[in-house]
Amino acid sequence: MLSTAPLAYAADDVTLQTIKVRADKPSSIDSVVLVENTQAQNRTLGGMLEHVSGVQSSAFGPNAGAPVIRSLSGSRVQILEDGQSILGMNALSGDINIPFDPLFARSVTVNKSSDSVRFGGNAIGGSVDVDSGLVSRKMESKEKDLEFVLRKGFNDANAQGLRMNFNDGKRFSTNLQMSFQKIGHYDIPGNSKAGVCNSQLFPLKGGVNTFLADSCQKEARVQQVYNKASQPFIDQFMKENPDWADGDFSFYTNQPTSVWQRKTYVNPANPAYVPGTPKTAQNKINKDVTPDYHGTLGNSHASNSHFAVGSTYFFDRGYVAVSLDTKNSEYGVPGFSMENKSFGANYDEGLPVGVVISQDKYALEAKLLDPVAYMESAQLRVSRLNNASGERLGAAKANDYQFDTNQAELLLAHRRAGPLSGLLGLSHKARDIAGSGTQLYLPDASTVSNALFVKESLDLDWATFDAGFRHEKVDHDIRKSGFKTSRNAKNVKLEDKSFSLNSYSLGASAKLGQLFGAKLRYAASERAPDVNELYASNRHYSIMTQEEGNQDLKAERARNTELTGLFANRGFQLSATGYVMKYENYLYLGHSGAQMANRLPLKYWKQTDTTVKGFEIDASQVIQLGGYGKLNLSAFADLVKNKADNPDKLRAHNDGAYLPNMPTNRYGANVLWENQGWKARLSSTWYDKQKYLGKSVSEEVPLDGYTMVNFQVSRALQVPNSPFAGLEVFISGTNLLDDDARPHNSPLKYIAPLPGRGFQIGLSAKL
Repeated sequence: MLSTAPLAYAADDVTLQTIKVRADKPSSIDSVVLVENTQAQNRTLGGMLEHVSGVQSSAFGPNAGAPVIRSLSGSRVQILEDGQSILGMNALSGDINIPFDPLFARSVTVNKSSDSVRFGGNAIGGSVDVDSGLVSRKMESKEKDLEFVLRKGFNDANAQGLRMNFNDGKRFSTNLQMSFQKIGHYDIPGNSKAGVCNSQLFPLKGGVNTFLADSCQKEARVQQVYNKASQPFIDQFMKENPDWADGDFSFYTNQPTSVWQRKTYVNPANPAYVPGTPKTAQNKINKDVTPDYHGTLGNSHASNSHFAVGSTYFFDRGYVAVSLDTKNSEYGVPGFSMENKSFGANYDEGLPVGVVISQDKYALEAKLLDPVAYMESAQLRVSRLNNASGERLGAAKANDYQFDTNQAELLLAHRRAGPLSGLLGLSHKARDIAGSGTQLYLPDASTVSNALFVKESLDLDWATFDAGFRHEKVDHDIRKSGFKTSRNAKNVKLEDKSFSLNSYSLGASAKLGQLFGAKLRYAASERAPDVNELYASNRHYSIMTQEEGNQDLKAERARNTELTGLFANRGFQLSATGYVMKYENYLYLGHSGAQMANRLPLKYWKQTDTTVKGFEIDASQVIQLGGYGKLNLSAFADLVKNKADNPDKLRAHNDGAYLPNMPTNRYGANVLWENQGWKARLSSTWYDKQKYLGKSVSEEVPLDGYTMVNFQVSRALQVPNSPFAGLEVFISGTNLLDDDARPHNSPLKYIAPLPGRGFQIGLSAKL
């Protein structure tokens, strides 16, 4: 019981092969969840994992969604594929999606605990590792395996894919993958803009909620207009000499006569006069800067393609594998325009934002058993990642950023000494960033990190203990380019920066009788500020902000304590986890109180002490139905708070104690039935209304809670006397209640809801 992490309900596809345990297997003391890829509609990596307790999707529209673990994401959550980091522009800019193959990714391992010892500062909030299925780490069971996948979407993407493995049964195994997904647009239940974009723009206390207006991409103003019915007489002199008037108010008076240039004028009565009415009236202007669509989510198209090949050579004491992987994406960012135009502009000229991503990855992986005395295995991973991510303003290029990353990692696992096992690791990563275009907000820069880490585990009959330590050096170097900082920049001259980081962790798990168990984890982690936090300057439209970095920032430090209680009896499992993460120098974008061009708020990267705390509960019950199959009932609940400890007056006034766009608490339930090739799953997740609100000068406006109900039914078939080894047909549906679903943690929640009710039907055929 103690060595098995609580399973997400997505982890149920028994047709997927078991992967051989690697030297760097996650600690059983961490909060680790394995999510296997079923036929579900996984639009994004965040969407695939959002049913895991404590994990939500950033939901930057339907086409971009990153995992948010316990309110942390971006540069705090390490995203990996086959053990190698694929963090790029997706960590710095929320509208850039993580390249991800929803058809053939085999599984995803989520570590919700701090994983800095293993993967460095960028895993201070956890890690997500995608098993692409491209590398065979053991010889496949069949000499040939060919699979076709066809999916037809109704308010969901159409998809086609081909996966092939061929091997000689002894030495060589090669995998080929090819997939495509495409959709023209998504339908939504009502309007693209939330009702509060109209009902709460003008608070009862007066004025305008500027944060809401800008988030809704609205022109909202209050004009004081003279009331022509407020005064009883019309000024006769002004009527005869209108050039002397300063406005409408000049033509009206309270006096029956008036004297101008020693001449007395008799003022006629004002026929529109209404006694007791005020001299001025408020005219509330509420105009859409970007369209408010109905029924259809504008600019929500998407197109993805993936081609990959991986080949493994097996020898008596290990294997060597090489792979080539290329992914391409092009999609719209719905409801959002870079041209959040100034008052009185021609809004018809606003242009939608599009994103173009191209990523190529070249990787080598090798494992050698018994390389030298006292060593059980040596594992080497080397990769080259070329990621080009660009934003488009209509058809024109706004910016392009090229991320070229070289990585190498060596893992040495020593021989088991009684109950003691462990490994020593060496890691190197070099990343070059180069930008082009008219809307640049990052300079050209190079980042090099080198690390040494060690992890040890002590496995006893009644308990398990582990410990780890990592030392890491991070260097940011500025390269010459045409990048210019804004006049509001904190940095006068950009300078190179270096950080020396130390992270360690201690953990223990123990059996408490036959039914109970407990796990305790303490981790002290450090993260170096990334290039955007240090050097960003100018307008960063994808986060609706004029973003200004600060190269004097310090390393972020976290002290994490996590306690899990376990219970298991007769097919029933219960896991409850509580955690407290104390951050020193927590990095956040703080509002200056000013607005810049296109009404973008001016924000600076700042630091403060912050506490993140919350809980997660997972429960499941397996019921055997005899000849009617098996029933698995599961449920979960989670809650997280991210709150500044002692915010100064400026932070409290402009940003509040809680940061905006924090995940809300959730309650979910799932029913899975399996019997003789049939599978049926029904799930429901309730997202509550956010109670812990941030500010952007004006207070964040919460949106109503909603319920997401999904289902999936599949049937595995055997077709005698046919070339098919097996067929599987399925139908799945999402958002069955057609709810107006707006995740509170989504930056686009006010202007782009999640897609409405959608269905996919599909066929998977194996030869």
